[in-house]
Amino acid sequence: MARLGLVMAAQRYREGAGHGFVQFAVPTISGTIKRYLRDQSWVVRPPRSLQELRLGVKEARGRLVQELGREPSLAELAEATGATAEQVAEARSVESAMTAAAIEPLDASSDAEGERTAHLVPVVDAGFEQVELRQMVACALEGASEQERRLVRLRFVEEMSQSEIAAELGVSQMQVSRLLRRLLDRMRRKMAA
Repeated sequence: MARLGLVMAAQRYREGAGHGFVQFAVPTISGTIKRYLRDQSWVVRPPRSLQELRLGVKEARGRLVQELGREPSLAELAEATGATAEQVAEARSVESAMTAAAIEPLDASSDAEGERTAHLVPVVDAGFEQVELRQMVACALEGASEQERRLVRLRFVEEMSQSEIAAELGVSQMQVSRLLRRLLDRMRRKMAA
């Protein structure tokens, strides 16, 4: 999904829009991943109407807890959402469809009532995203000259302005702009293919 987000950002990015590619691409990539997780993270996928009602009930519950100072009843939630009490109860039960219960975990322990519980510790390694992004850029830069690679490094790694790059390379700022535009267009085509 991160790769798809990067491709989408590369297709929509316009040089000279006032911000660098990295600042433009990160929210696009992050949003693509979040939308994917929102849509695909269900263990058992309920109908879209139930998913939406679940969100409405969750929002109404938070608001009513603040207003009432207690947990709202099904009837109060139904009135706040415009749904029936049965629909609200069904929407609340949908919450359990997002996660799966462990059958018999090896490291399970028993709680006070003797019910077995599992302890899962999620691990997120931030390096995976960086590796994937670097690999994607490396593929897009295949066949690029040493000067083009240097241009990309100066612009997007060292975040130099076009005029600073022009001074570094001994060319005009307009030439840097043309070179970057040509190179980015070629990279976009490679990434889209």
